[in-house]
Amino acid sequence: MVFVNEDNKTEILNFAVSNGMLDISYVQEQYYMKKRQEILSQHPYSIWYNYKESRWYTQVPFSGAKTGKKRIKRKKRSDLEDDIVNYSLQYEKDKQNSVYKKCTFKELFYEFMEYKRSEVSSGTIRRMMADWKKYYAPHEELISKQFTDITKIDVDKFFNAVMDEYELNRKAFYNMCGLLKQTYDYAIDAEYTDKSPYRNKVNKKKFASTRKGPSENQVYNRNEKELFLAEMERRVQNNPSNTSCLAIMLDFEIGTRKGEILALSESDIEGGRIHVHRQVVEDFDTSDLDNIVSLGFRVAEYTKSEDGDRWIPLTSRAMELIQRTLEANKKYGYGYKDFLFVRDGSILTPDALDAQVKRGCEYIGIPVKTMHKIRKTYASQIYHSCHNISAVKDVLGHADETTTLKHYIYNTEDHEETDRLIRNALGDNCYRNNAKGTSRDMNIILFPAKKKTENSVSTKFSAR
Repeated sequence: MVFVNEDNKTEILNFAVSNGMLDISYVQEQYYMKKRQEILSQHPYSIWYNYKESRWYTQVPFSGAKTGKKRIKRKKRSDLEDDIVNYSLQYEKDKQNSVYKKCTFKELFYEFMEYKRSEVSSGTIRRMMADWKKYYAPHEELISKQFTDITKIDVDKFFNAVMDEYELNRKAFYNMCGLLKQTYDYAIDAEYTDKSPYRNKVNKKKFASTRKGPSENQVYNRNEKELFLAEMERRVQNNPSNTSCLAIMLDFEIGTRKGEILALSESDIEGGRIHVHRQVVEDFDTSDLDNIVSLGFRVAEYTKSEDGDRWIPLTSRAMELIQRTLEANKKYGYGYKDFLFVRDGSILTPDALDAQVKRGCEYIGIPVKTMHKIRKTYASQIYHSCHNISAVKDVLGHADETTTLKHYIYNTEDHEETDRLIRNALGDNCYRNNAKGTSRDMNIILFPAKKKTENSVSTKFSAR
């Protein structure tokens, strides 16, 4: 005979269930009924009927409240008793796993980020952790506090402190405060709590100005572009196997994002246009959230948004640069599938382009203007030529025209040319086609003739 003891109890039960000797559904039903009777008989709070409201009332244990209980009401007593049982069972479960009750906001955030890793890209995780380290980590008074004890006032103080220190613009602010909001949304979904202290009462006057920066900082003017392209050509001549400078020059002709131009292939070219429908992205190892490291770059079969999938017309200059790229790849034995910009059996990285742009700008003595500012230069030039913002939006891959106008359209002329264009537009004939004028002439302001008592004299005054 086999005797049941603690060592073999589980084994015997499993044997009974697997061999049909025990109806597990019946056992579960009996267990629940027994548990229900036990909970209702030991319910510590009174149950009463409100005749005015025609509702049954009681209180139930609840881990999410500071008092450890909450009031509930139901139309039927049987429904109220069901809730008493359910709340009590949940409360027991919470007590058994009571670690979360002592969980700090920092601990909750890291738990949320572990969950988030399965939902978003590694690049997004990296950005979120960068915001955490910059804005949240220094505020121990908030992140070391039990998350259920954080109040709306605590949140107000924290958001205002961050704004006072960093003067964030709207986008950066909402990215920052989104971490707190999403963390509490996760806590609610995980049934750790039923409320969130998140709110945004920051004075809107604290937001940094979103006014467009001066054109000279955002785009290449005509002279800068000429000097920069000449420097890129010089670099190609010095190192003809490196096609990164050709990619940079091509971007002045097609205005793609940095990751998009590196993902272009020869097969994307058709009928004098090129199809943008991929991008190069960087992957990261996020297994250690405090030490996220790059895993390198890869080509993703999608663009930044649905609107990013587009066709861009190619100029003769663009076709020339693409042809030179293909010839260089063939000459030096570079190839990776049929991508244009490759080296040593792989695509060029965005860092390779950034390095060339930085060195090129420094060499010609202008402020460093990134690949993104080449994109803005492209957008500004075609807008000033065609005056069709919808067309510009489409070739840039934007979802709406507001983004294009607000962030991408700038003046690509220098001050002197801008002044000349404005004067000509206003019909100032003194400055129109004034090839023989001197710098001294340019300082003379002509006033209309003024009649005097004796003579009518036209006078000139030097501008001061």
